[in-house]
Amino acid sequence: MKMFRMNASFLLLSSLISATYAIDVIMNDMVEWVLSEGGTFNDKLEIRKFDPTDPNSYLGVFAKEDIGAQESLMRIPKSCYIEIFDEEKGYNGNSEDKEGESDFHYHQNICTLGQKLMEEMKFGDKSKFAPYVAYLKTQNPGQLPVNWSEPGKNLLRKAFRPGRSEPGKKIASKSVQPGSDVVDWIDRYYMKDISETSCINDDPFEIHMIEMTIQRCFDTALIPIWDMVNHDNGRINTENSSMYDKDGLKVRSSRPIKSGEEIFATYDKCVDCEDISDEEGTPEILRDFGFVESYPHRWIFEDTNELDADIWFEIKQDDKNETSVEWWFDEATGAHEVPNLKELLFLSKELNRVTEVGKALNMTDAAYTGDMPMREWYMISQYQKAAEQA
Repeated sequence: MKMFRMNASFLLLSSLISATYAIDVIMNDMVEWVLSEGGTFNDKLEIRKFDPTDPNSYLGVFAKEDIGAQESLMRIPKSCYIEIFDEEKGYNGNSEDKEGESDFHYHQNICTLGQKLMEEMKFGDKSKFAPYVAYLKTQNPGQLPVNWSEPGKNLLRKAFRPGRSEPGKKIASKSVQPGSDVVDWIDRYYMKDISETSCINDDPFEIHMIEMTIQRCFDTALIPIWDMVNHDNGRINTENSSMYDKDGLKVRSSRPIKSGEEIFATYDKCVDCEDISDEEGTPEILRDFGFVESYPHRWIFEDTNELDADIWFEIKQDDKNETSVEWWFDEATGAHEVPNLKELLFLSKELNRVTEVGKALNMTDAAYTGDMPMREWYMISQYQKAAEQA
């Protein structure tokens, strides 16, 4: 029995070392490819797992040495992008055009970029983007709620606020339930015979490619290495140029960065997304990227029959772990828009709803039954806690 345990431990260690080595090779190949295309990658950086001893730990970009403020971190040439700049609808890099971009054009662009990604993934090591494709092939389906297990999606629907979709609306034979804009958007916008912008069949590979396109794209391009810089609006330490710039995307440090510190960007206050933070917050980060963000948490309650205007606020946390609320700042009046009595009553009602949902869901480790992957359970639990706090 003791010998068996030793052998099992050795096999587990060997498997971990092998998997880590494989990822390291893929990362090194991708960096070398970017450099061969005329790009740069600061020698003080490394791409690795947050916890190298944990095979389930996430990948990120980290500082190996201290980095000064305004130091160049990377430059990714346009030749390394998987992009559709010549085909995209409604936007050509001009901010005035972007303002008029419709949802229809947005979904068209996702379809077109998703189709291009499918082609490159099928080409594999014969793709002109082969080192990047090799990395993308390591990404498993189910990272976004839209591609979770059915028990996971059903549970998340219950956690989301009713009214985030049209109750009772039909998508083919499916009834759209509250929260379905978070878990059913592939059916609604991209599945053939359902939407005007439809482009995929009910095929696991095609669904995964659209899922990956949403999760990793920057408007109309997939950009290697830059898409491995993680999001944290409370710890942003980078600033970047537009991806449409002639020389490609340039990234530099926005402040001094200590050795061992992770490199962070923002997914919703970005240069090319024209700062969508006035429209999207913590629920949309979960929808589009598959995680519940760290503080600050942003919440937007859209104008409905119960409200006269949108309610926008952020929950922030300081170095002492104390939280505070910051309401929408109106530049025209120079003041924060504090809720009126009607809006406070709405928020109170929503808090009661969220609290009751939390009790009903019983999102504790002890209540986990194994009917969905543990990661899905954990993310729903994290979202529920964030919603209750808001």
